[in-house]
Amino acid sequence: MERKKIITTARIPEISAIYYALLQSGYGFYSVGRSREKTAPVENYAGVEKVPDFFAAAKQNTCEVYPWWPRAAICETAVFYLRPDRLGFDGFEAFSRQIMTAGNISDDERNDSLWSWIRGFPAALSAVMESPGFSRYLEWEEKEVSLRLAERGTELSDLEHRIYTCMEKYASPVKKIGIYLSPIKCACSADYHLIGDSFVYSSGEFSADSVLHEFLHHVIHPVVTEKAASAVLKDGSVKAIDGSYLRAGELNAFEELAVRRLTEDIMSGYYPEKLEDYIISAD
Repeated sequence: MERKKIITTARIPEISAIYYALLQSGYGFYSVGRSREKTAPVENYAGVEKVPDFFAAAKQNTCEVYPWWPRAAICETAVFYLRPDRLGFDGFEAFSRQIMTAGNISDDERNDSLWSWIRGFPAALSAVMESPGFSRYLEWEEKEVSLRLAERGTELSDLEHRIYTCMEKYASPVKKIGIYLSPIKCACSADYHLIGDSFVYSSGEFSADSVLHEFLHHVIHPVVTEKAASAVLKDGSVKAIDGSYLRAGELNAFEELAVRRLTEDIMSGYYPEKLEDYIISAD
């Protein structure tokens, strides 16, 4: 029996509006890791209209290499907690809980200033989505992304096979994968969102390794959490991990290490039988 297609292109105009607004607010990371051929069309949409000041405040000083972290990503998450009319939040407590328990966001990045600021998100987003400049941009973006993904057909097919195998082997609750790409978002930035049984990957560029990596976090995380009391972290086991993960705690660093290693193994065709034993052997 032919397998059901599980990977589709995710069309999320709200996230497109976020990055369009950030572009108007000085976001220059669209050029990182991209050729001039790809960045030139984006520049046609930069500085074309005034957007709410809300988006300029997404830039912070807590992450030197990417100052738009974590507020740009938090805005992405907020999209999934908006009312259908986008004029307010639906489930703000659940949204707040997700941000407050995220292991890769530090306490000073989710303080009272954040919550005061994010309250203005629905109104600011609505203003951008109703603007003529964004409508023109969105039409171009959707065509551009379709062309880019069409060129990666073989990689997408291989990725679908690997993820399908992981879903079966590791009893994943995820049933569908949506890939959202933004020509504005930094090509090195990747986020994921779990909505029911759907997994949405959001990035500036498609990378099979990156999609698999983000997907495997939700597979590894409960195993790491369950075994945290008995897992002994070896001295120096997290020395290769970026400092941002270490600030979030040794357990999060360990999870990142395990996910990186598992991603490499699965991309090479090796699927561990028991993740419990696998994570403890990570070094």
